[in-house]
Amino acid sequence: MDYRKLNHHTKNDAQPLPKIEETLETLSGATWFSTLDLASGYWQVEVADEDKEKTAFTTPFGLYQFRVMPFGLCNAPATFQRLMETVLCGLHWTTCMVYLDDIIVFSKDATEHLEKLDEVFSRLQGAGLKIKPTKCQLFQEKPDPEKIKAVEQWPTPRCAKELQQFLGLASYYRRFVKGFAQLAEPLHRLSEKGKQWNWTDQCEKAFAFLKTQLTKQPVLAHPNFKILFVVDTDASGDGLGAVLSQIIAGQERVVAFASRTLSKTERKYCATRREMLALVWALKQFRCFLYGRRFTVRTDHGSLTWLRNFKEPEGQVARWLEQLAEFDFENADALSREACEQCGQNTSTPCAAVSSIMRKRHKWEPSLIWPVWTPTQLEIAQEKDQDIAQMRKWVASKIVPTRCPPDSSRTLQSLLSQKDQMIIKDGILFRRRLATHVDHRAGYQFVVPQILRQEILHGLPSGPEGGHLGKKKTLWKVRQRFHWPDLSEDVADWCRKCQECSQRKNGSKRHQGQLQPHTAPYPMSRIGVDIIGPFQWTERGNRYILTVQDYFSKWPEAYPIPDMTANTVARTLVNEFICRYGAPESLHSDQGRNFEAALIKELCETFDIHKTRTTPYHPQSNGLVERFHRTLLAMLSARATTDRRNWDLVLPMTLLAYRTSIHESTKATPCRILFGREAALPIDVMYGLPEIPPQTRAEYIWKLRNDLADSCKEIREKLKTESRRQKKWYDRGTTDYKFNIDDKVWLALSGRYKVHDIY
Repeated sequence: MDYRKLNHHTKNDAQPLPKIEETLETLSGATWFSTLDLASGYWQVEVADEDKEKTAFTTPFGLYQFRVMPFGLCNAPATFQRLMETVLCGLHWTTCMVYLDDIIVFSKDATEHLEKLDEVFSRLQGAGLKIKPTKCQLFQEKPDPEKIKAVEQWPTPRCAKELQQFLGLASYYRRFVKGFAQLAEPLHRLSEKGKQWNWTDQCEKAFAFLKTQLTKQPVLAHPNFKILFVVDTDASGDGLGAVLSQIIAGQERVVAFASRTLSKTERKYCATRREMLALVWALKQFRCFLYGRRFTVRTDHGSLTWLRNFKEPEGQVARWLEQLAEFDFENADALSREACEQCGQNTSTPCAAVSSIMRKRHKWEPSLIWPVWTPTQLEIAQEKDQDIAQMRKWVASKIVPTRCPPDSSRTLQSLLSQKDQMIIKDGILFRRRLATHVDHRAGYQFVVPQILRQEILHGLPSGPEGGHLGKKKTLWKVRQRFHWPDLSEDVADWCRKCQECSQRKNGSKRHQGQLQPHTAPYPMSRIGVDIIGPFQWTERGNRYILTVQDYFSKWPEAYPIPDMTANTVARTLVNEFICRYGAPESLHSDQGRNFEAALIKELCETFDIHKTRTTPYHPQSNGLVERFHRTLLAMLSARATTDRRNWDLVLPMTLLAYRTSIHESTKATPCRILFGREAALPIDVMYGLPEIPPQTRAEYIWKLRNDLADSCKEIREKLKTESRRQKKWYDRGTTDYKFNIDDKVWLALSGRYKVHDIY
């Protein structure tokens, strides 16, 4: 019957049919099988009365219509599959497998098999479905010898049509034959359209070898979904190959083979692109085994690096990345790439260990910088330090000598010279630090014993609130909280030896033209804005950072954004910056289209903001923000070392580190200039540093007002001085560095990402 027009007007049924590959893998571990075939399966399904006339057909003997479901209807397979899955509900995938009118019952032993057959027969009988005994096979343990014999006696093809019939049968089992594409390549070439028939000796050998491979005892192992899968891929100039294997009982066993020839276009690919094509294609072939599971890929890691290093992937590369994102895999370490005994996969090519390209499940978690010390532990640590213990005794007894004994150490002499500033609180020795000028606050410094100094130096500069900002800022931050003799030398030595700092220091800059400094009269009066990126995509969909910095206080803001369109920039500026700090008098940016768009100009007109911009191709005109970018990237590189795809999670803590560090121009922290006080850091809580007794509200407001006024006045003078100093230095020109043979130097790296080691 020709139901094409009826099918054209029929709404398709979306009921899926089982994939034969997945169905066969469900039989893993079974040893007994029975196959059942329904008798004229479609004809056992009645057609609804209102639909019978749609199946009508004419004959010389009259007009007829079907009472049962005929062959040829587009929704017949889906309808019958739904019927069988409904009848065998609860048994499907565990007791039996169903594919249309074919049923296979499987089990591990004969007794269990008999019970499962009885259950299946009961379900079929209850539904009124009939099977055809002559097409059923019960209690089978191996393939039908007649079918094997039919393949063994397959006659040599005499034309292209007969060859295509054989290739159709052979290709159905291609995943069980290693290197099938290469073996069958002469036969496929002969079957091409328009090819003259010429059965050569090479074709005969390929034909005979394929028949042998299809009929010999299989060596493949059943997949065990509780064990890690391993995928090996390879690409040559003519074809692709892949092997799926598992380590079973200490031995690597092959689960499936896959291979195919390359098209004319694919043969023109470079070796790296072919290797990447092999990986993408192999994962697609083995998807039913690998999807939703973590597995290992053994391939040339250079192809993975090549693929993930695309800044703006598009076209084929973007599609490949999208396909790989579905899988959770890791590339095997070079030492783990041993050859498989069965497949003989050549794995001698060294391969560095790399992480999964599209690992989306990694969660960033804060790590403890150093252990939290209790007051008792701090007291014990000071007691173990001979010099500090002696100083504590003197201060506690209130009998402090004017001179140290002749054999005293330099540490004790230094502590004694500051005896008037020493105080004991809760059994712990502190040094009272008085406020001197704007870059210091009054407070207490913990006198650090020898055993804790390296721990503090390691934690504060390298921690999230440290940011690897160099000697001056680190020294200021340490002095705010701790004291010990030779502290300056220890901090300088630590920063000089810090590998993270050395690797991320930028080289000298080339200077051109005269410096024209920007000035700002008070906080948030003039701001600079810019966009940095693209970074790697984060799980939250961000790829760029919109940076804003105040020219007066140097207070920075950095907002992760998904794109750099004018709409995103304007919305972020209003919602995140202006709504918090108010509208600035002036906004300075480069000439990017996102900052010169009509939307940004309208925003500036609405809030009465004077918009200025840099000169073309000269980002140094926005030097404050550009210099902050360099610092921010170095800090992010030091913080986002484990997973560079989660840089937006460490961004807030990175900003905290910058805001609580003194700025070279102002000699004060942005936090102090903007709010009139320093921010409390986690280390303050960890070490329990005591605070200055609080004042009354009126006294605090009066003091804050005066401090802010004095601070602003002092900062203005410092900015002017620093501006003159920078201009004098900038206008000198470049510095000529000279290197000698055998000098130790850092090698500059041309990284593709913003967050990377510079050296």
